[in-house]
Amino acid sequence: MRLETKVGAFFVASICVVGWLIIKVEKINFFSTKPKRLFVASFEQAAGLPKQSKVRVAGVEVGRVLDIQLSNGRALVSFTVDEIVEVHANAVASLANIGILGEKYIDLNPGNPREGLALVGTQLTSHTGVGMDAIMESLGIIATDIKGITSALNASIGGIEGQIKLDEIVDNIRVLASELRGIAQDNHYALNRTMENVEAITLEFRERLPILARQFEDLGINLNAMVDENRPEIKGITSEVRKLAMGFQDSSDSLRNIFAKIENGEGTIGKLLNDDVTIAKVNDAVDNLNEMLSGFKNMELRLDMGGASWTDRGDARVGMGITLAPRHDYWYSIDLSSTPDGKIRDETHTFTKIDPITGQPVEVPITSRYIKTERTFTASAQFNKRLGDNVVVHAGIIDGTGGGGAEFRAFGDRFRLGALAYDFTKRDDKENPRYRGTASYEFWQGIYAQAGIQDIANKETRSIFFGGGIRWKDDDIKKLVGLAGVAK
Repeated sequence: MRLETKVGAFFVASICVVGWLIIKVEKINFFSTKPKRLFVASFEQAAGLPKQSKVRVAGVEVGRVLDIQLSNGRALVSFTVDEIVEVHANAVASLANIGILGEKYIDLNPGNPREGLALVGTQLTSHTGVGMDAIMESLGIIATDIKGITSALNASIGGIEGQIKLDEIVDNIRVLASELRGIAQDNHYALNRTMENVEAITLEFRERLPILARQFEDLGINLNAMVDENRPEIKGITSEVRKLAMGFQDSSDSLRNIFAKIENGEGTIGKLLNDDVTIAKVNDAVDNLNEMLSGFKNMELRLDMGGASWTDRGDARVGMGITLAPRHDYWYSIDLSSTPDGKIRDETHTFTKIDPITGQPVEVPITSRYIKTERTFTASAQFNKRLGDNVVVHAGIIDGTGGGGAEFRAFGDRFRLGALAYDFTKRDDKENPRYRGTASYEFWQGIYAQAGIQDIANKETRSIFFGGGIRWKDDDIKKLVGLAGVAK
């Protein structure tokens, strides 16, 4: 027997054992005999809705589809509803899906109690949701746009030529950093000489500028006399000339202060030209840049995209993970995913019945408990450490809360069997921490299947799940991320 066949048989046997345990623990009854009532609803189309599909109220199963017939070009659906559920005259039946690829079912809104109860066999108001054809058409348009963007990127930096270009850019940056360090060392003495020359020029300006200022002032006095005797408009021009002379004097003083600070080693330029420690720091920064580029080039980037369906409550999880692995024995992982955790809700309704003793109408409250799934996204960030060849432990943030876990890996990490523990807070709708057990097997070129149990310690939200996904390495994205970091 081949090794893949043995692993597949072990995986199927594990799933069967887990399913048997769930049936025993939950005491699932496959032969329910609750009293039911019959209703009908007409839809424009009922593609994907087979017989025996579920009828749900607020996510809770309350009946089944009995028959689907064609009537006047529309789909006439007959379905049953448990007698305990009150269906009112303004009730609405809608077609809905569990997730994107989940099963189709009838979502029943019982309506307002003030409208009175609907008679058995009544045709209820119907509403057809968005079908999978419309969704797939929109996804096709999106896929076309993504394909165009990918083609443009591939034409620019794809293939061997693109890789050569990116390698040349990284090498040029390393060479430039090395040359900058050499220039700073080789021209230290020349920069000092330049500043000494500038200081000498400043001293000469300081001696000559007062003389020029006095000459400009005398010229202004003479011009004022000429203005008084000849043209009054010249008086404004001479006033501006006097202001210019005073400005030269102020500029001379400012330059003298600036060069004095540079000579004393004050400010960035002063430290760069006079402080050996600053030059050493510049050299260290260049060395660190070279080391960072070399380390990033050796880092491994892995991507994981997958999903799973929670069968017991019709929930689904879709997520994408990014793994940065500096070395083979440890790595960092970041995941964004839709939350798979349902929350328990209690809802109380009242209905009126006739008291058999007094003959008077009385109101009787009925409390229904159901699991509501909130469509939100959660983030996870974990540190992973490999112990030996087959054991991996990890800890960090899991679905927005603290937690950790361990995995057993075999056959080159193609088979994985792990457990997670997280969300240790105790609430009314969750008495115990969340524990998740998962088994997955990669059967062809990164494509894998998975199954497991969610919320093992919480009976009302416990569920088994099935799903799959794909894992791959992406060196092109790693290079783009590296270039973006260097550009900053």
